[in-house]
Amino acid sequence: MDEAGTSSSSVQPKDPRKIARKYQIDLCKKAIEKNTIVYLGTGCGKTHIAVMLMYELGHLIRKPSKEVCVFLAPTVPLVRQQALVIENSTDFKVRCHHGNRRGLKDHGDWKLEIEQFEVLVMTPQLFLHNLRHCFLRMDLISLLIFDECHHAQAQSRHPYAQIMKEFYKSDAPKRPRIFGMTASPIIGKGGSNVLNYTKCINSLEQLLDAKVCSVNGEMELDSVVASPDVEFYFYGPKSFFNPRVIVTQFEKLDKLKIECLTTLGGNLVDMNEYQKKMKSLSKLHENLVFCLQHIGLFGALQAARILLASDQSDLGENESDSSNGEAGFRNLYLKRAVSILSQNFLDDANSVDSLTLETFEEPFFSQKLLCLIEVLSRYS
Repeated sequence: MDEAGTSSSSVQPKDPRKIARKYQIDLCKKAIEKNTIVYLGTGCGKTHIAVMLMYELGHLIRKPSKEVCVFLAPTVPLVRQQALVIENSTDFKVRCHHGNRRGLKDHGDWKLEIEQFEVLVMTPQLFLHNLRHCFLRMDLISLLIFDECHHAQAQSRHPYAQIMKEFYKSDAPKRPRIFGMTASPIIGKGGSNVLNYTKCINSLEQLLDAKVCSVNGEMELDSVVASPDVEFYFYGPKSFFNPRVIVTQFEKLDKLKIECLTTLGGNLVDMNEYQKKMKSLSKLHENLVFCLQHIGLFGALQAARILLASDQSDLGENESDSSNGEAGFRNLYLKRAVSILSQNFLDDANSVDSLTLETFEEPFFSQKLLCLIEVLSRYS
């Protein structure tokens, strides 16, 4: 989908109800009447119910209406995927927004965006940012959709939770219809615990000001969703062919972390700001160490490269080479981490990008990843 473009018009108006199943129609009817959280398993068509709800409430957002539908998805790939689904299923003018895109920076930009588009698909962090800066307002949103809404727990600081706590007022005369989707209404462990299960659902319903709804009987779902065939594969323990190589990388990354924290401490006066950035850097370091331990050297290097590319896309021109900015210190750590990890692939004058799968073994790939590659190769 062209993120900067609008939906292309078609001769025949698109009607998502034509391919809907009975349980989807029934759940959509409930969502039209009241705020609803649809609880259905993966592959049961929750997004299509959301699309039908947009269609049914379309008179509220079709231009020249001043209102819009906002569809929230927690990750950039999901934002792009769901925007494409909406665009292919309806005639609405759809715009995709996430942190890696630049352009809209003031009230005038967003005012024009609302005048031109009917559905805005974005990450919750970006939506929260826009609400806090008054670029968007709740009274301009007719329908607010939360994909993977189980993150909206009362005790959580997830952007979903912050959006509802800070900006949604259940007694406000003008407020959006809320529609949530989840395959599991709880987060983390404890799903088999009835008390914890009930507590999570109650918290979710209270924060989203909505009721959880699902399908009473499973007969119709059984005909729609195929049950997967489960197979188990076993791999060796985390013992590397050359443990010294891995231990050396741990030591180098630990030393790098300390150096970056020292640099950070020397440049910051505000203790709260220092602790915030220290926590961010520590989490970043732990993620690379996890990749090194569970995926291998190649996985750790690729993770560092991906994170570095992501960080650089969010940095300003003057911040990319500075360790003082919001993400500059992460950039500094990641650049040096890439340099450290890359050295392991240059012993034989080989570039990491020129290596083939056949040349990989421990410690470049972990036993776990080698097992996964072997399984996937059977389906290539």
